[in-house]
Amino acid sequence: PRPLLSRGSGEGERTRGAERASPSSSASRPTRVAVGISGGVDSAVAAWLLKSAGFDVTGVLMRNWDEAEETGGVCEFEKDQRDARAVAAALEIELKEVDFVREYWHAVFEPFLRDFERGNATPNPDLACNRHIKFGALLRHCEEALGADVLATGHYARVAATANDEDDENPSLLRGVDESKDQSYFLASVRGESLRRACFPLGGLTKKQVKALAAGPARLPAAVTARRSSAGICFVGRKQNFGDFIAEYGDAEGGDAETSFSSPGAFVSVDDGRVIGTHGGLARYTIGQRARVGGAPKAWYVVGKDASVGENVAYVAPGSEHEALFFREAAVGKLFWTSASGLPPGVFFESTVEDGSRLRSKIKSARLTAQTRYGGERVACEVRLVPSGEAPAIEPTRFGPRRIAVSDGAVLEVRFDAPTRALTPGQALVLYDGDACLGGGSVLYPGRSSHELAMEAE
Repeated sequence: PRPLLSRGSGEGERTRGAERASPSSSASRPTRVAVGISGGVDSAVAAWLLKSAGFDVTGVLMRNWDEAEETGGVCEFEKDQRDARAVAAALEIELKEVDFVREYWHAVFEPFLRDFERGNATPNPDLACNRHIKFGALLRHCEEALGADVLATGHYARVAATANDEDDENPSLLRGVDESKDQSYFLASVRGESLRRACFPLGGLTKKQVKALAAGPARLPAAVTARRSSAGICFVGRKQNFGDFIAEYGDAEGGDAETSFSSPGAFVSVDDGRVIGTHGGLARYTIGQRARVGGAPKAWYVVGKDASVGENVAYVAPGSEHEALFFREAAVGKLFWTSASGLPPGVFFESTVEDGSRLRSKIKSARLTAQTRYGGERVACEVRLVPSGEAPAIEPTRFGPRRIAVSDGAVLEVRFDAPTRALTPGQALVLYDGDACLGGGSVLYPGRSSHELAMEAE
């Protein structure tokens, strides 16, 4: 598989709307591909596929986190380094090691702490890492220091080239064919210009096929083929509790004791407003998570949080399918788009003719699907783009912060066809038109829950 965008005329042939580059980018040398090597099986097979296809492949191992900073964490980078070197040796490719600890701290981790909003939100740093580090700092390094034409990774996603009215190639980010492993959600904020130089060799394969290649023709080391897939946030040690980790770093950023990430507060029932227990800090919980109320005979689940000054409340409901966990609407801000221009796609606009000749764009609603968390099912929805300066017409749930963070720029109003569970402020909501990933944004707040709507109807 060679899903590389052509880098010039005569360098590939058009196949079903996508460009497949040949191994030769010019008469003088083959296309040079840098492959992000993590030490895992996916990136190793991606590198093997590209080398087997005749590309000039160099492996690159990133270090993004200084584990000496991580209290209670375990050093995993040395294992990644050992396995990445074993992969490079087996494939007979050069391996370069690069340090982006400083860039990661400033571009990903510090914004992550700010976006946590003292516990109101639960942001996902993986999208920011792909945007700013892998397809930002790493891509630039590979081009400038290694002379690479393309950066490849082991993501389960695809990139196709489409043509606009000027016949210029524009990247289109597509879902991987293996629905259970698709990772386009994590790539949704990568800039279109970066996608032009991205390659995802595994996008047309299933995980089962990748494992078979690793153990068979690729002849990868047993330590790599037997390695478990990585999961979770890269800066949290695999043996460390996320709540403890974020409370530690959040409190270190300052703030009064009342609004501390780890300050105890009340668990409040959405059914009757009773205080039913004490939580150990809002940072330890996210929407949809079991609350573990001490001494309670039944399971309670977090449906909302309020870290406003004087509040520090976690709203909870009995049962994992309580109506308070389900929402039909959400306001989404901090928008990002995969288009080459970085602007909202054309599905949100229609052109009308004025004065018999002049075209004018008018905002319209679009029928799309939305994914609200990695691995979650896509839900059909109607989406309206709200221009900058206008307020969304979605009323927020009352089981959340009293003051809603205002988003700079445009906002999306998303209305789901079916109730969607555990919509979480700060999490990415990613939009799809068929298999094409358009982009999305961060959930500012969910609308009123099914529980609230039912109470109003009584």
